[in-house]
Amino acid sequence: MPELQISGRGDTLGDQVYSRLREAILAGTLKPGQKLSVRALATSLNVSLTPTRDALAKLIAEDVLKQGSDRIVFVPTLDIDEIDEVFNLRCLLEVKLAEQAVAKAPKSLALKLRKIQNKLIRSFDDHDYGGVVARNFEIHFTLYDAASSKITLKVAENLWLRAGPMLNLLYPEFDRTRSGVQTHAAILECVEAGDVSRIGMAIQTDILGAKAELIRVVMGR
Repeated sequence: MPELQISGRGDTLGDQVYSRLREAILAGTLKPGQKLSVRALATSLNVSLTPTRDALAKLIAEDVLKQGSDRIVFVPTLDIDEIDEVFNLRCLLEVKLAEQAVAKAPKSLALKLRKIQNKLIRSFDDHDYGGVVARNFEIHFTLYDAASSKITLKVAENLWLRAGPMLNLLYPEFDRTRSGVQTHAAILECVEAGDVSRIGMAIQTDILGAKAELIRVVMGR
């Protein structure tokens, strides 16, 4: 199990465990097919078994995690049709979010995104692919958050709960091509220029490029 921590403040323990597991899935910390032990998770989060079971049950009910006939909980692996559907829906929502964000964005947003991009590149240089996946999520949702469209943002986040773990399969191949770095550079240029007319295409290129590579990897497994 990866090392997970909760803040220890705010919501109930069950809510905190649920939120932390969602964050781990969104950031790709948990990998497709990975089995999740209630006891190991509870130990990692330094909580009892009950809030851990409750959080897992909630994620299973939301179809984010799966439970096999042997009652073992695991992170699902998307098939090709599911990848196609999830990434196409991501395009529809994220293009809209990005356009709204760029139209409203303060000048400080571009600088914030540039700093995250630099962290992503350093993760590549260190061959820290978990860090790459996490920074990829961070750069997208830092941008989308500026759209101030809470409902659309939530739906987009739910799609990332499906896509996040699968993005692990893109590496280390994406380290060789670094195509994600290039598509992010185009996104950053649009944000810095306040170019609403081109940001949608930049986002679409980034998402569909990842989809095509992911389908190629899954077909070759």
